[in-house]
Amino acid sequence: MKINYELIYACEINLSVIEKMFDKKKIFKKINVFPKIKRDLNFLLNINQEIGIVSDLILKNGKGLIKDCVPVNIFKDPDLIRKKLKSVTYSITFQHKSKTLKDKDVNLIIDEIISTSETKFNAILRT
Repeated sequence: MKINYELIYACEINLSVIEKMFDKKKIFKKINVFPKIKRDLNFLLNINQEIGIVSDLILKNGKGLIKDCVPVNIFKDPDLIRKKLKSVTYSITFQHKSKTLKDKDVNLIIDEIISTSETKFNAILRT
């Protein structure tokens, strides 16, 4: 047989793991058809402040309407570093499961997040 062994590949697949998956009951969540609202908040925080704790606080103050809160930008400027600060932008996604949110609904939560962040972390809202 004239076989070029450099072109032959082989693998082994363990199907028992996949077979176990067939026995489990599948649970599906209904897709939320109501629109999302995205807002960004930019805070000046102490340079040593952990940003995950601030994300947790934002989620906690979301009254169940915040679906996601992600720090999308961390900026350290020499002028800010001298003041022992860093700039962190959080992207926040709001969505209600049974109605379309209005700006007034979201603005109340945003105001509470800003107030709590100022109190708890000495955060400064950057405009």
